[in-house]
Amino acid sequence: MLKCPICEFKVSEESFTERYISPFDNQEYKKCECPKCDLHWWEPLRIIPEFYESEIFEMYISFHERVRSKIGFHHRQFFTHFPKNVKGKLLDIGCGDGVFLKEARKHGFEVWGIDFDSKSIEMAKKHLGINTLYAMSLEEFYEYTQKENLKFDVITFFEVLEHQDKPKRFLEIVRELLKPGGCIAGSVPNRESILINLHRKLQPWIDFPPHHFLRFSKEALENTLKICGFKEIEVYKTDFPREELPVYLEKKLLGDLDKIKTWLKGKALGNQRLANAVAVEDIEQIKSTFQAKLLKGLKRLRNFMLTPIALFYSGKLKGNGLHLYFQAREIRK
Repeated sequence: MLKCPICEFKVSEESFTERYISPFDNQEYKKCECPKCDLHWWEPLRIIPEFYESEIFEMYISFHERVRSKIGFHHRQFFTHFPKNVKGKLLDIGCGDGVFLKEARKHGFEVWGIDFDSKSIEMAKKHLGINTLYAMSLEEFYEYTQKENLKFDVITFFEVLEHQDKPKRFLEIVRELLKPGGCIAGSVPNRESILINLHRKLQPWIDFPPHHFLRFSKEALENTLKICGFKEIEVYKTDFPREELPVYLEKKLLGDLDKIKTWLKGKALGNQRLANAVAVEDIEQIKSTFQAKLLKGLKRLRNFMLTPIALFYSGKLKGNGLHLYFQAREIRK
């Protein structure tokens, strides 16, 4: 028997619903489903820290090279929904290159961040120019805060909870790091989105182990936060960003053009490795060339040509984004 990592309900090891073999280490994983709290998770449930510095995913190259110029759509939900009167000391767990912290600082927060990817922290320090960023695991940082008597008003963790192999312990430590009545906010992938399968085809490994171990529905996320001691829980199904639709339609209609697109970006940048991570819109900021302007124009042309088809999907974007945004408050008796 296996225990659900959140509610500890027992399920049979033979009741798995899906198999997956990771190209990273050839490990076979089995997906289990909890009938009590609605969480889906993969076994063996064991995180591999080396995976994140290996740059298998382009996003980690962008973290290590600091080429991102704006926050993600899931970050934007924080500045839309989070109470405007709550400020103070904010800790971002899994802060990556610090792009969210930069925006949070503009909104009046005192920003702190941790990430066990040391390359990302090194880049974030250079970019933000602050010394409150640490290349540590959450457990290591917790020990540090105990010595320094540190507590936080707000703790955020965007696209982090689904990576955890001990999610209940993760949330327990988060509660311990909060001041009484402190708030949390963040996001996880939405397994109920009608576009999630298309997303998995577009980025084949991203929603599988050893990258993601947990899959949440709105109900599963609400149950998780409630079981782990949070109140005033709000979970929002995000909309699918209209500006991101063309790349999904391109993949569906024309197949995988990633190798061609990456090669063209590499030519414009003069750096093939960086081409895997940088968006077309950001190329000019790195290296303003004729090729960069041409690629930007081609992307606009593609978006224009796909507009009639995109209109067909416009009614399906509401509530079908790839993320669930959440916020809650820690209330101690």
